[in-house]
Amino acid sequence: MARLLFRDATLLDCTGREPVYPAWVAVEDGLITEVGEGAAPNPAGAETVDCRGRTLMPGLIDAHIHASLFTNDLGDLHRKFLPSMSCFMAAKILEDTLHQGFTTVRDAGGADAGFREAQKQGLITAPRMQVCGRSITMTGGHADARLPTELVPPIEVGMMGVIADGVDEVRRAAREQLRRGVDYVKVMAGGGCASPSDEPDTVQYSPEELAAIVYEATAAGKTVLSHNYSNRSMKACAEAGVHSIEHGNYLDRETARILKKHGCWLVPTMATYEIMATKGEEFGIPAYFLRKMKEVQKYSENALSIAFEEGLKIGSGSDVVGSGQPYKTLEIELKARVMGPMRAILCTTRDNAELMGMSDRVGTVETGKYGDFILVDGDPLKDVRIFQHRDKILAIVQGGRFIKKSL
Repeated sequence: MARLLFRDATLLDCTGREPVYPAWVAVEDGLITEVGEGAAPNPAGAETVDCRGRTLMPGLIDAHIHASLFTNDLGDLHRKFLPSMSCFMAAKILEDTLHQGFTTVRDAGGADAGFREAQKQGLITAPRMQVCGRSITMTGGHADARLPTELVPPIEVGMMGVIADGVDEVRRAAREQLRRGVDYVKVMAGGGCASPSDEPDTVQYSPEELAAIVYEATAAGKTVLSHNYSNRSMKACAEAGVHSIEHGNYLDRETARILKKHGCWLVPTMATYEIMATKGEEFGIPAYFLRKMKEVQKYSENALSIAFEEGLKIGSGSDVVGSGQPYKTLEIELKARVMGPMRAILCTTRDNAELMGMSDRVGTVETGKYGDFILVDGDPLKDVRIFQHRDKILAIVQGGRFIKKSL
């Protein structure tokens, strides 16, 4: 593997400190070996990249993607696509995600461990991955994509979910996903927008069922993330020991304090509401989906404000689906409106790495970590929208290998 030296960079290392110029970073065997300021060394045999003062920073991390949700009508997934076709479509989504600057992702339902291993083996061009396989959903829950007129109850719904009701069934469902090699377990603990049979402000699963899922994941050394909008469902999940709450648009201060008490992360996903609310008609998403997306969007920014003010641990995910998949970096701009540019960027790098238990490998530019970088033609602290312009991301490096090089 080539040795790399990035020199004359404005280094935004995402540890929380301000950018440094001039700075240099050395990479060998895919790992960062040295980080320094001032004049760079000239190691023999290294490929030198002159950054010319541009911003060098760690690769972005998206903690809530759905690589397998490539259609605008998610009900089509189990009606129109063979599993093999779905895998090829998901691989293309992952490749595009990497080219947006995301060198690491957490797939929040759909992709199984095969995608993670394919990336490791170089079989697909994709971000580093964590996966949960199929989400666990109750009958009529958020990952039960059947229309009310569809009466046959499949055990698994496409690449989306596995239906389980009662303590024994959810326990078995969690064990099955763990057996398949997932990094964590996903539970649909409340209603959602993309599902036809429920509303966002509802509760799904009893405290006993949630506790059983958390127990099985914890016993295997894994964590649980949950899909929630309502305060009732968020409280139940926090009290059951869920690691991270995804979405959380209806969050109030009382619930925020309960989440904080239990050390529960919140992962707001603002980009998907912005994209679908503004472009949903153009994309042709179903009417029930569009109605609910517009409704929950009203509360998205307020929920983040409450979480930020109450000092919650906040991650960052985009949750975009279908035609919204190319817009993942919009999430940084939306969070910056509440948190400011630096904190929004830290959510998408350092904090997401902590959320995912990967702080020792990714998220910051420090020695010993993977050589995952993006080189940005501009100052993202002055304009966070720069990430949405792919021509401004001049280089993408993953494990010391160039994914993109346009210098």
